[in-house]
This record gives sequence, C-alpha cells and structure tokens, in this order.
Amino acid sequence: MTMADKIYQAKKMAEEERNFARYQYGALASVLANSKESKRYAPSALEILAGKKGLNLGEEALGFVRGTQASEEGIQTAINVYAQNFKEKRGKYKPVELADWYTPVLSDLDEQERKKVVEYLGKHDENLGSIEKKVAEADYILSEDAPEGLFTDKQKSEARETIEKYGKLISILNVLDTYKFESLRPDAVNTTRKKDLKNLASKL
Repeated sequence: MTMADKIYQAKKMAEEERNFARYQYGALASVLANSKESKRYAPSALEILAGKKGLNLGEEALGFVRGTQASEEGIQTAINVYAQNFKEKRGKYKPVELADWYTPVLSDLDEQERKKVVEYLGKHDENLGSIEKKVAEADYILSEDAPEGLFTDKQKSEARETIEKYGKLISILNVLDTYKFESLRPDAVNTTRKKDLKNLASKL
C-alpha cells in the first residue's frame, strides 16, 4: 500500500466515522486542567466542545455547559468522559491516519520535512490504541511498581524490545500532540476572555 493510498484511506475513514476530532476540545480541557497556569481555561474548552467546533449540541449545549460548570466535580467528570471518548476514537486510527489532524503543526515544515514525518508515521501499520496498550504494558513490566518476581527475564526482554520498537514513535506523537493542543488553546483563552470582560463590564 502506497503512502497516497494510506492518506486516502485516512480521509475516507474520517468521512465515514464520527471523527475523533469532534472530541478534541474535551482532550484540550484535560490538558488545560492538568496545568496550574491554564486550569482556568478548561471550562471554556468544554463550552467549545459543546458548540459548533465540537459536538454541535445546539440548544442542548446550554444545559450541558451549565451542568458541567456547576461544580468542580461536574467539570472534572465531563473532562474525564470526553477526553476518554477522544482517546478511544483516536485509538482506532493508525499513526499515519492522523497526519491531516496534525496539519497546523506540520504547516511550518517544508514539503520534504513534512513528507519525512508522515512517512515515519506510516512505518507502523497498527492502530494507535494497540500501540499505546503494548507500550503501557511494557512500561509496567519494566517499572519499579511491578512486584518482584512477577515477570520472567524473557517478558522483561520482550518489554524492552517493545519500548525500543515504539519509543521513537511515541516521542514524536507526544511532540505533535503538544503543539496541536497549543494550536487549539487560543480558542479556550478567547472564550474565557470574552466572558471575563463581559462580567467586568456588567459591574461598571
């Protein structure tokens, strides 16, 4: 299968399924909530998730937003649910099938550099969920948290091979994810800014 065929399949898959990108602001909310400096923008990311850039809930969006923002627990519950939806849906895609989603991140590269990144993603012909599961299991086998004697030397050796096989890919995806979510972050900041300024004006 050529790279062009893989990219075509990715586009077709995105058209046929409820694309994981619909949930990307739920994942962004999770990223923001885990940052001390950006936590205040997480509720706005949930608002965007409910709107036209996300799930497009229409009139239901107002109840959704008010419900999640009624308490810290409500906000965190919504973040957990929709970030997990994002992870599960994205996990069905192969790394190369994420190339279009990473377009804002890769746009500053010249064509040859961009091609190198996409071709590397295409070297792994498994879906991302499967890869992440294997890496997580390997990490646990090699971690200090694993009970002593639970895993054989062979299992540990295989775990090291798994880390070696996928380590570079995971590192690349982590970098791409970081900048992808940074490209989405201004939407949440601007939504918060508008609310704060309207609140400020109402008190004058």
